[in-house]
Amino acid sequence: MTTQARLISRQSVLLPVAALLLASLLSACVTPAPPLADSPMNARVTDPAARRQLQLGNPIAAADVYTERARRSTDPQEQQNFLLLAAEILFDRALVEEGLARLAIVPEQLATLELLHRRDVMEAKNHIFEREAELALAALPDPSEVESAFHRARVYETQAQAYGILQDPDNELIARIELENQLADPVIIGRSHEQIWQLLTTQPLSTLRSMTTNVRGDVYQGWIELALAHAAAGIDAEKRQSGIAGWQDRFPAHPANPEFVDALYTPAGFDIDNQGQPIRQIAVLLPLSGSNTATVAAAVRDGIVAAHDMAKRKQQVPVLRFYDVGDNPGYVRNAYSTAVSDGADAIIGPLRKEAVAAIISQREVSVPTITLNSIQSSGLGNSTSNIIQFGLAPEEEARAAASRAAALSLKNAIVLQADDSRGDRESRAFQDAMYLYGGDVVHVAVLPQDQFDYSEQIKEALSIDKSDNRFRTLSNTIGEKLFFEPSIRNDVDVIFLAVSSEQARSLRPQLDFFHARGVTRLGTSRIAAIDDDAKKNKDLNTIYYPDAPWVLRESMQDDPLRQSIISTFPAAEGVYAKLYALGADSYQLVNSLDELMQGQRLQGYTGGLELGPEGRIQRYLDWAQYVDGVSETVESIEAPPLPSIQSDTIN
Repeated sequence: MTTQARLISRQSVLLPVAALLLASLLSACVTPAPPLADSPMNARVTDPAARRQLQLGNPIAAADVYTERARRSTDPQEQQNFLLLAAEILFDRALVEEGLARLAIVPEQLATLELLHRRDVMEAKNHIFEREAELALAALPDPSEVESAFHRARVYETQAQAYGILQDPDNELIARIELENQLADPVIIGRSHEQIWQLLTTQPLSTLRSMTTNVRGDVYQGWIELALAHAAAGIDAEKRQSGIAGWQDRFPAHPANPEFVDALYTPAGFDIDNQGQPIRQIAVLLPLSGSNTATVAAAVRDGIVAAHDMAKRKQQVPVLRFYDVGDNPGYVRNAYSTAVSDGADAIIGPLRKEAVAAIISQREVSVPTITLNSIQSSGLGNSTSNIIQFGLAPEEEARAAASRAAALSLKNAIVLQADDSRGDRESRAFQDAMYLYGGDVVHVAVLPQDQFDYSEQIKEALSIDKSDNRFRTLSNTIGEKLFFEPSIRNDVDVIFLAVSSEQARSLRPQLDFFHARGVTRLGTSRIAAIDDDAKKNKDLNTIYYPDAPWVLRESMQDDPLRQSIISTFPAAEGVYAKLYALGADSYQLVNSLDELMQGQRLQGYTGGLELGPEGRIQRYLDWAQYVDGVSETVESIEAPPLPSIQSDTIN
């Protein structure tokens, strides 16, 4: 059916919504929403009341403004525009159920091609949220029929997301390059560069090399060669500088040259305004009344208060004032301003990612601020004075595993990951770090959640299936039954387990069975058992994992502050243990700004704490290994620090 015919009669495709939130570049859903001026979608929201609601963090109320305007309008085309705009506001903020409800009241017959294309894009986005990539691609209009550059960009953006789900880096890169061709705003183009860079720096070297054989034009080829030059240099600064200089000579007109490449290898500017000045009042911003965060926030609060009370016994300490920021990230800016007006000369918090983003995106952060979570930057090399990002991101443990592998000269890894968001995050972070250290990830296997027989995934990862096929071919060729012991691939020296403890218990014996007994296994603290049942935990034997000193270090058991917290709050030895430690460490950090700025590594409860040049706290973790079903501490081994470069995923 032609596009014109579809204008006359078209059955709307509306599917149920899964609880999965995928990113949207143009609406900045890869990271929490930026200020309105930074979003081309928000620039289309011209009604003052709707813009005000978006600034307050109320997208549903903003959509209501346009739904009401559609109700009052007597012009059918204007009505349809308002109804679609209401749905777009919600879709672009991952409020899919609410967006579908608005989309359902849009008439089947639309007045113009542009209106039809806008509905097509939202229906495709619904498929993206359902991870139905093929259906999303089929629902999208032909970009050549879309007149508006803005809406063409939305088409290419959704194409890129679909190809990402399909793990088709070739077509995803093509779509992202076409997306950039529709953009004019340097800020949005910079975000697009980051998306392309994240795509390429998480591909195995073998994939990148195969992509160089595709004839896609100089922009495509330039991106691939930049990623290869970056991977080849690893952490060798001189080699990196030489490789990038050569790349810039070969691709002088590439869109990444020079701004993106220069920012990529330039440490982010960072400073603290009141170095050397005493801190007299600390404000703490926490979602203490949040529907899903109250318990977590309370544990962090209690850790802060305990550290403050312990310090008060020895010296004069700052005043602590707590501000409840609730669930609404839009309120956190008001709370921040109120805290500063109340006399705070340092701030701890906020805790939720969206709230952290709201503070970081402010034009001015007037006092030193230790956030309790971290987000991906919205630009490379940006200065974020007065903000130190600190948290318990699982990505840090994955990077620590890659650092240990590099320090042990383990270069080629297999990743076995859980099919959940934490598995995705740990897997991606480990891959990023391995590539930066000059290593490679030769295979990634996603393990199903509903079963514990991983033989097929393990055999494929270790190439045992290929060994089996070679044996069967040889046996059939000579017509005799032969004795055969399958062998694993010889290019793997480390296996990274981004899995739960239950999955690890199943994986370890299966890895042994499939002849990978001699391959080093590294995990994260997620694999650690929640009990001390040595008999049951023997299935975790040989696995190394990092964790906070609060959990692993024996000498920490006698620490006065830790003992005080545990005696008062028994949960500090359970699942919330590291949240109390996070609170205690945040108090130490805010009172040690001079030491941090001088490059000192502080000994904290969540790890060795060191400030990076980009304003993030790097945690250096303790390590343990299961031996006879018991977790025993082992030496922490670290590779040299990674270069200051943004290629992370969102925490």
